[in-house]
Amino acid sequence: MTTDLRSVPADRVLDLGLGDPAHPMPRAVSEVLRRLADRPSFGYAPPGGLPVLRRELAEKLVRVNGIDATGREVVVTNGASQAITAALATLCAPGGTVLVPEPGYPAYRAACRSLGLRTAGYRVDGTGPDWDGLARAAPGAAVLLWNFPANPTGTVADPTWYPRLYALLAEHRQLTVVSDEVYEELCFDAAHRSPAAGAGRSADRFVSVFSFSKGQAMTGFRVGYAHARAELAARIARTHYALSMSVSTVSQLCALAVLRAGGDHPASHRGALLDGRDRLVAGLRAAGLRVDTPRAGCFAWPDVSVSGLDAGTWCRTLALRLRVLAVPGTEFGPGSGGRARLSFAVPAQDLAEAVRRIGTWAAEGWAADHAPAAPGGVR
Repeated sequence: MTTDLRSVPADRVLDLGLGDPAHPMPRAVSEVLRRLADRPSFGYAPPGGLPVLRRELAEKLVRVNGIDATGREVVVTNGASQAITAALATLCAPGGTVLVPEPGYPAYRAACRSLGLRTAGYRVDGTGPDWDGLARAAPGAAVLLWNFPANPTGTVADPTWYPRLYALLAEHRQLTVVSDEVYEELCFDAAHRSPAAGAGRSADRFVSVFSFSKGQAMTGFRVGYAHARAELAARIARTHYALSMSVSTVSQLCALAVLRAGGDHPASHRGALLDGRDRLVAGLRAAGLRVDTPRAGCFAWPDVSVSGLDAGTWCRTLALRLRVLAVPGTEFGPGSGGRARLSFAVPAQDLAEAVRRIGTWAAEGWAADHAPAAPGGVR
């Protein structure tokens, strides 16, 4: 793959903080937008999503994810985050407890706070969840938030973990799993398997959440979707309606076009991300940081404590002095104060310049100088 490494102005701010893919969206989206441009008006989409989109999403879930689904069991939402929020609001009474991964996507805790829910963290690392910790916390919880492929670590679930997950559900009958699988299409060296697919009699205890944002580079269209048993899906759809009525009709028609087009867009997108992943990981290691190679997603999760700085200081200095934005690990839960999250889903030339700046800083000894760099160069 040809990489564009045109020079980037040395004082330009480079945002490695967000997982917003720089890869172009599928051609089918542009084509349907052109066709829709002359349409005189659009009405509200029905609660739960356009029926034709729900049916075709169900077919995708059967074909790709191995989940036995029908259109009535699919709810189209404003992004995966709103699917998760609607599921939590449906499943939990105020003051209820939600089990959240640590490290984990910060929006999980934000959604719980907005709904008046309590959170209990459980540790997750490359070897899997802390099953003993989950077993201790499960009796008082209504929902287990499960996120694989994981944000921020890029860990892909090992299917050998699933029997323990099903056993946990069998022991704690009040518990429902909300499985965030938005990075399902961005696995580099191991296939993703949906936990609901092999759950047997526990399958109705899963809400499986997906999105067009990451795998299809359609973040701005805000199309996510959830699968649950029909009765629960109807309740989630009503909750989602109360939150935001419905998803943009135009966005849903674009999502439908992508489903029907098929093609190799996710593979092309993965190729671009793989190149960025390898470039960023190599650059961070060359700078002396410890970092595992992420197996999925679009983030690196280095241990920056070897710089002698905590993650907050490291990220502040990176922003103020080097004009590179990253997220400190403290945003992802307790115990990650020595980590930072950096996205490699950015233009290749921006990533190359960010790696250069970090390397220059490392060569200077990681000085925690909070003064902004002089215009025209990185000090």
